[in-house]
Amino acid sequence: FLRRKVKGGNIDVHPSEKALIVQYEVEATILGEMGDPMLGERKECQKIIRLKSLNANTDITSLARKVVEECKLIHPSKLNEVEQLLYYLQNRRDSLSGKEKKEKSNKPKDPPPFEGMEIDEVANINDMDEYIELLYEDIPDKVRGSALILQLARNPDNLEELLLNVALYLLLNLAEDTRTELKMRNKNIVHMLVKALDRDNFELLILVVSFLKKLSIFMENKNDMVEMDIIEKLVKMIPCEHEDLLNITLRLLLNLSFDTGLRNKMVQVGLLPKLTALLGNENYKQIAMCVLYHISMDDRFKSMFAYTDCIPQLMKMLFECSDERIDLELISFCINLAANKRNVQLICEGNGLKMLMKRALKFKDPLLMKMIRNISQHDGPTKNLFIDYVGDLAAQISNDEEEEFVIECLGTLANLTIPDLDWELVLKEYKLVPYLKDKLKPGAAEDDLVLEVVIMIGTVSMDDSCAALLAKSGIIPALIELLNDLMHDKNNEIRKVCDNTLDIIAEYDEEWAKRIQSEKFRWHNSQWLEMVESRQMDESEQYLYGDDRIEPYIHEGDILERPDLFYNSDGLIASEGAISPDFFNDYHLQNGDVVGQHSFPGSLGMDGFGQPIGIIGRPATAYGFRPDDPFYYGYGSR
Repeated sequence: FLRRKVKGGNIDVHPSEKALIVQYEVEATILGEMGDPMLGERKECQKIIRLKSLNANTDITSLARKVVEECKLIHPSKLNEVEQLLYYLQNRRDSLSGKEKKEKSNKPKDPPPFEGMEIDEVANINDMDEYIELLYEDIPDKVRGSALILQLARNPDNLEELLLNVALYLLLNLAEDTRTELKMRNKNIVHMLVKALDRDNFELLILVVSFLKKLSIFMENKNDMVEMDIIEKLVKMIPCEHEDLLNITLRLLLNLSFDTGLRNKMVQVGLLPKLTALLGNENYKQIAMCVLYHISMDDRFKSMFAYTDCIPQLMKMLFECSDERIDLELISFCINLAANKRNVQLICEGNGLKMLMKRALKFKDPLLMKMIRNISQHDGPTKNLFIDYVGDLAAQISNDEEEEFVIECLGTLANLTIPDLDWELVLKEYKLVPYLKDKLKPGAAEDDLVLEVVIMIGTVSMDDSCAALLAKSGIIPALIELLNDLMHDKNNEIRKVCDNTLDIIAEYDEEWAKRIQSEKFRWHNSQWLEMVESRQMDESEQYLYGDDRIEPYIHEGDILERPDLFYNSDGLIASEGAISPDFFNDYHLQNGDVVGQHSFPGSLGMDGFGQPIGIIGRPATAYGFRPDDPFYYGYGSR
């Protein structure tokens, strides 16, 4: 919406003609949908009121009243001022003598054709509103405005851009309905919009980029933009003088930066230094940082930030942040950059690391400590800078601190593989051994914390004195138990590594070899064991398995030493040898269950699902047979 406001100004007489000059100000404001002003502009104008009927016999009072009534630019309160100016004009001597006037009146001069239309000014389609305003002024301004509009109309491109502007605006509004938007996509709207990026009209470009931004959230549209090399067309708009166009272009780039291939293209066309330069502008800092963050996710491009002024700007933002928690976009960007060795050298220049460590320990910020942890992982002179902060980091490792913060502190210490560091002194002074041992207990801590504890143990174990200290503390059995648990991990690769590690341990310790073998059997036959534990033995089951209770086989004895639970070539071996293979003549075995036409006494029979109950399925052997695998079918003669 456009709001136009006119404010009257001074009134003066024309220097040579019988006319009044009215000065006024025009203020045009563009309103948003909610009625709030978005863009405004002011312009100083003047209007000439020619008084052809003014002579010595004119009634000044009546003429002044008529002028005020017909000219809305003159407030009624200025009636007296108008009278005085008219009186001055009435008594002012004409500049021409009577003879000259007579000659002039006898020889009227016709104006030459197209006078005032021959202008040297070059018309610009972006100034069309100003040219339209000229049409409401006096004749010379009207002629000038008409000439400029004519100049634009003679250029077919200008007419096409005006038509495109209206058409695309209509399509953008229609695209609010996703079904209509899909129809547009099928009509190749994306290709048309990308081609329109070659135009120079700012208003049209803002509309086109806004439309592309809306379409870019769908993968199909994004793929069409890739085909049209949209990044090469957008790079020319960064930076640009038009703030709205630059802002909407950055937002389109942010949507496109979620695609790995397009991030690669952004770096190739040289967007990295351009986006870095925008970090110093408050209007574009946030959106530019988000795009740069996405670029920094790729390891290939992390090192390129070292050749821009990006890192000094980010460090300045970190140190100037007054809140306890740094903006998520800023600290995430810094965490990514700290994963590169060259970037870390720039970060640590001067007192960079000291300032980061001081802020992290003061506010207990886990994300800032994660950045410090990334810094500590790089070998070289930067790692030696952490020697001064080992004590401060070790002091944070306790149950009183926030777990996320402790994880990052542990990870930072675990990265400090420095030969001159006395880890034994650190462990004893800050009493870290009991803490590490406690966190290795099953269920005592989250997996992330347990992982850092294990890495920390590996780091300090490189020191012989620390290795002996940890061995005496009883941490080694806890680590082996942890490996036993990892045998059941969902990740196949983790299970393989864990299994190989346990095999190595079994070769060196006979007692652990038995425990590991038993645990592997339990896991391999977990389904069968759960079924055995969940069922209560009745008389028939006791007859099949003997009088001994089932619990010793599961909890107290070594199940690998129970041959009565397996088949041999002669049939089923009972604990008392009371059952012969002839017992099953009228039945056959399927998956370890007895199946036949006759029911067993007691609880043996069919359950509600048509499955035999009361006979326990046989366990798997070391060859990998499962209770649900067909193993033996024997049909006796009738």
